[in-house]
Amino acid sequence: MLEFGVLGPLVVRSRAESYSAQGPFQATLLISLLVADGRPVHVCDLVHELWGGGHPARPDNALQAHISRLRRRLERLEPQRPTPRLITRPSSYQLLVEPGELDGQLFTSAVARLEAEAATRRPQWTVARLREALSLWRGPVFGGIVGGHICQSAAQAFDEARLRAYALLFDAELARGGHSAIIAELRALLTSYSPFHDRFCEQLMTALYRSGRQAEALETYRHTCEQLARIAGRQPSERLRMCEHMVLVQDPALGGPLAEAALAVP
Repeated sequence: MLEFGVLGPLVVRSRAESYSAQGPFQATLLISLLVADGRPVHVCDLVHELWGGGHPARPDNALQAHISRLRRRLERLEPQRPTPRLITRPSSYQLLVEPGELDGQLFTSAVARLEAEAATRRPQWTVARLREALSLWRGPVFGGIVGGHICQSAAQAFDEARLRAYALLFDAELARGGHSAIIAELRALLTSYSPFHDRFCEQLMTALYRSGRQAEALETYRHTCEQLARIAGRQPSERLRMCEHMVLVQDPALGGPLAEAALAVP
């Protein structure tokens, strides 16, 4: 069994050693095969992913050379494996990945499961499971490798799952009274993703208000509105405007778990 790490610097680990793909071509090739979830990837797609429109004169041969190099490295990590991991198919290549070997798949599956179960679980349980899932992240997805369409689409999907996990985590933290502990995390995320994530702003405003920092909550709203208008060219969501109103009037519902019900928009 191997461990494939894509939620941070790209790495493959066995019990005895680890391998970090050397060079952008090897890294992009490995990522493209990993995110296919065990499905064959067509040669044309891999050529375009590695070289775009500037591929070498004989791209199939160049790709085959990279495939052979990657296959040898994987075989070195699993000398006792009876069948190859990297398989040549008609006009395609396939990387066999067993369940539980790819950290990205473990993470997205955990987030989907927790989203489905959160309503029936205690907030403390949800917080613990989400913190555990988020600990799989070691840095920017793929270590910051951009690649082509395949890599970029997969990176976007992993990042979106991460944002959903954080949104669910902060809802659970607020529900269990952990508002003071998440202010710094929310500020960092809002700085990174503002003005495109109204939910983090709403959660930060709620956390600040419950911590007795009403003025900071209102300032957070004003700053986010300015960013929305300047960068995104849009107004805050109805939920976010409602949250500001509740802070202004010191609505009692904002001081506890009832705030989530009060903020619901039909």
